[in-house]
Amino acid sequence: MEQLSYERYLDKIYGCFLGKTVIGTLGAPYEGIKMPLELPFKPEMINTMLPNDDLDLQVLWLDVAEKYGPDFTSDQLLERFVTHCDYSPGEYAIMRKNWLRGIRPPASGSFCNDFYTEGMGCPIRSEIWACLAPLDPARAADFASRDGCLDHWGESVYAERFLAALESAAFGVDEHTCDLHALIRTGLEAVPQDCRFRELVEDTLALCGKYDDVKLILRKLLFKYGHPDCTNMFQNMGITLTALLKGNLDEIKTGMDALNCGFDTDCTCATAGAIIGLVRGAASLEKQYGWGDIHFVLGVTSQRRSDSVFDFSEDVAALGKVFNPGRIQGGPDRAYTFVTDPSPVRLSVIYQNGEDERPDASIALGDTRSVALILENRTDAPLTVNFTVSGLGCQDAGQLTLPAGGDDAHIVMISVPEDLPELSEINTYTVQYTAGDFAGTYTFGLAGATPWKAVGPIWRTDPICTTEKLMAVPNYWHLMQEPGYKGDQTDIVRRFHLNCAVDTATPYMSPEELDTPLDPEADTRYEETLFSQRQDSFTMEDICGFRGPSVVYLVRELVSPCEEEVCVQLGHSAPVALWINGQLVAERTGCDCWDAENIHVQHIPIHQGVNRVILRLTRVNGDAKFNLTFATGACCASHILHYSSVNPRFFGGR
Repeated sequence: MEQLSYERYLDKIYGCFLGKTVIGTLGAPYEGIKMPLELPFKPEMINTMLPNDDLDLQVLWLDVAEKYGPDFTSDQLLERFVTHCDYSPGEYAIMRKNWLRGIRPPASGSFCNDFYTEGMGCPIRSEIWACLAPLDPARAADFASRDGCLDHWGESVYAERFLAALESAAFGVDEHTCDLHALIRTGLEAVPQDCRFRELVEDTLALCGKYDDVKLILRKLLFKYGHPDCTNMFQNMGITLTALLKGNLDEIKTGMDALNCGFDTDCTCATAGAIIGLVRGAASLEKQYGWGDIHFVLGVTSQRRSDSVFDFSEDVAALGKVFNPGRIQGGPDRAYTFVTDPSPVRLSVIYQNGEDERPDASIALGDTRSVALILENRTDAPLTVNFTVSGLGCQDAGQLTLPAGGDDAHIVMISVPEDLPELSEINTYTVQYTAGDFAGTYTFGLAGATPWKAVGPIWRTDPICTTEKLMAVPNYWHLMQEPGYKGDQTDIVRRFHLNCAVDTATPYMSPEELDTPLDPEADTRYEETLFSQRQDSFTMEDICGFRGPSVVYLVRELVSPCEEEVCVQLGHSAPVALWINGQLVAERTGCDCWDAENIHVQHIPIHQGVNRVILRLTRVNGDAKFNLTFATGACCASHILHYSSVNPRFFGGR
């Protein structure tokens, strides 16, 4: 086992978090500027420390590791976030929502998270795991996986594993012996061979080997990996690695190179600064830059003994010594009494996959879903477990005999009747189990898929061709004399034959057409059907198979337990309009680059009881994607979960 002196170990941890804090502050004021900059360095740029979630969550993670020891779980991390962090930007709001719905990691990081799943939110939290697993890249990557799956899936988790492994290996080098390429290769050992993130790293290495101009490298990276979200991991990890490879282990030069590339500047600067600080150690940084101890500013609730970066680093080192017996030589010994799970069996669930291979943790009206209940024997003797499962649409019982240290699965079948009057957002399932003399409880959840009455599609030919119009002319060619767009005769005819148009003649359907209970067999102008919205985002294809330009109306009866004001977050790539209780809340007539929250409308009143929600969705081309969530505020706010929805078959019946 490769060993470290305590003094060297602490110096590197302290250097890591000094670099994280100082250089992160360098980039924080410019976060989100998605273009190259030419900012000069000024000492006042790092004089005042700013709060940064890059450090905030790592402070919480240290709290968890101190309480539970090296066997801490993803559930324990996420519970700590939910109870000790008040802000919820992007993917943080989604993991909080999933946790409160009983959707635990790893599904918490992927369900309802198709926009932010490749964000920088988890790669920026890698340092704590490297510091708790020095010179053990595989273990550091394992710790990082337990973290990354809270709010991400796939590629971003690979990026956090990569950084944790790289940083763990950096405990074995200093500024004179450091080979960044070798550290990067060590990091790549922690990610799959065929992932896109590995391709990004390889491309960045090749570009940095060929060019010296950071902006030229940035241009080429953005050509292949650019994304409209400033926090997307691919472009930002490329920027971080480029700044490191071109920065000569100089904190200021590296930080300014990362800053002047733009995008998620607080994260790129902070991560690069942390790696350099870890390689060089605090003593080297203090000698060159004159940095004394820094006091961080937290945006989370933690009872650390002080806000000193040194004290925090010392606490990490003390715990790391316990996590790595025999590796850290010398230094003080602290006693920890870790909270351990007394249950002889560990329970978890695996949701069936949806069409995109991500776990689908939803249940809809008329659904029968299967959930695999996994039971793991934590003892060194065979174990018989008896259990019951209860919740909406489920009353189940079973018995499994588990081999020593082994596991087995029981498939839980859950069926929701199609005539259930109302479906809640939160549906919790309780597992009661006994194993020998031990009795325990485990819970998991399924999100209620929002039931909408869908009406449509509404469309027309261009020009309009009706029976009355045809009877008024010798043939339909006469209807093409005055098209509503420019083009020669061939354009007009081919458009008529090959395309169609949105029906602008029906800007808003009458309440009588939309408010009636759903009856798919009724004689109506347009097809009416049940649309179950399983995730926050959905497309026109999820509603119906009509592929042309068209309008579809969605109608929901939202049931609230209280009177309140909310912020509506609406995402759209095509024209959309939203009415709540007859009030036009939001309308966009153009297309946009879809994200999870293109539109924020605050102070919208929601009544206690039933609220009528109407969405008008318009497809003008092949891309029509939408989001609708209700939140407590516009900025970094939690999503609201206490609503339910009336079954559209019973509209107006309350």
